[in-house]
Amino acid sequence: MSLKRNTLWNLGGAGLPLLAAAACIPYCLNQLGKEAFGVLTLIWALIGYFSLFDFGTGRALTYELSKLRSEQDNQQEKIQVTLKAGLILTSFSGALGTLIILGLAFQLSHHWLNISAQWQADTYLAFLIAAAGIIPTTLASGQRGAMEGLDRFGASNINKIFLGFCMFILPALSIWLHGASLSHIAFYLVASRFLVVVIGTIQLRDYLFTPLNSPLSTGTLLTHMRSLISYGLWLTLTGIIGPMMVYGDRFFVSAAVGADQLSLYSIPQEGLIRLLIVPVAICGALLPTFTVTTDQNELTKVYKKNHHRLTLIMLALCIGSAVFAYPILSLWISADFARQAIPIVLIFSLGIWINSIAIMPFILLQSKGKTAITAQFHLVELFVYILLLYILSNKYGLMGAAWAWVIRVSLDLLLLHFAAARVLKTGSLSTVH
Repeated sequence: MSLKRNTLWNLGGAGLPLLAAAACIPYCLNQLGKEAFGVLTLIWALIGYFSLFDFGTGRALTYELSKLRSEQDNQQEKIQVTLKAGLILTSFSGALGTLIILGLAFQLSHHWLNISAQWQADTYLAFLIAAAGIIPTTLASGQRGAMEGLDRFGASNINKIFLGFCMFILPALSIWLHGASLSHIAFYLVASRFLVVVIGTIQLRDYLFTPLNSPLSTGTLLTHMRSLISYGLWLTLTGIIGPMMVYGDRFFVSAAVGADQLSLYSIPQEGLIRLLIVPVAICGALLPTFTVTTDQNELTKVYKKNHHRLTLIMLALCIGSAVFAYPILSLWISADFARQAIPIVLIFSLGIWINSIAIMPFILLQSKGKTAITAQFHLVELFVYILLLYILSNKYGLMGAAWAWVIRVSLDLLLLHFAAARVLKTGSLSTVH
């Protein structure tokens, strides 16, 4: 297991698609107009949020397969059965997610999101098409979790790079081929999800298609599913609430100020959130290490060293982003857009730094099976965040929504920091997990 190699793969997987974003976002904004582009950011949010419907199975697979790999005896057959159980579980949960989005699509497009009449029908069709992408998205999440648990970060991030490029290139291609049509864009984005599942299946073929020594019974599958659900149950709550608190504010902002103003909020947010590729890459690579490290002193040493390094790296990146945001936005989009967006950029720069520091204690708690405590924290934060977001976005518009997000991530950091410190000190938390 190479922490440096895995971190570099994670950075590449999340960072390279930014090239496509830089090239395609101005074109899409210009061709669609502010309102339709705002709806496109909602579609991106929905597609990004679809992974919650794996109900924590992807992360559970990373956890379980990491443990199986660390054992001395041959665990090949257990790995195969666990992987198959996880993918079946994600298929069923993805189907449930599809039904939920199908049921909400009309209300979202026609009533809740303050979308003008000319875009409502196209948005409704786009949401219906996007719902079809939930099953391949949950399957891909399960495959990615399995690959990371098997220390195959290269294969996992090749898929992530491909999908990241598709997220930005395909909307531009769709506009060029079909004009300003949100439903066509959704179709291409969903098709890319299906393709990634096919690629992931090929990458995992040795585990999926190698015959087992004995027939796989329904009882065996259910046993492994229960094991994954046991770890992933609380993680499911985190998986639902976490993305909601990252992307859900866009829906509040759209409802409060209109989809035509959403680009001033979502473009700075989308750009600055990409800075989190650094802590996510480092912490994602550390998850298997944290999971298998049983010596408390060694665990504390590795944690503190990487947490200190991450804090300094992200401070430098966020200060740099705040300093250079205005000229970059002026050249990239327009001086008028930069002038209106810069207050949002400055607030988000502070929030991203705070949020990045919280990822390390979050991953530590996940690696030690403390999924209950992180889910409980997120549940508390959700109620606080919704209240703040409703009050501040309605009273102060875009600025209020941005400050609500900063307050929420600050609370998240405080809670996770004290919980992680206790785990490092005592090795446990007095909570159900």
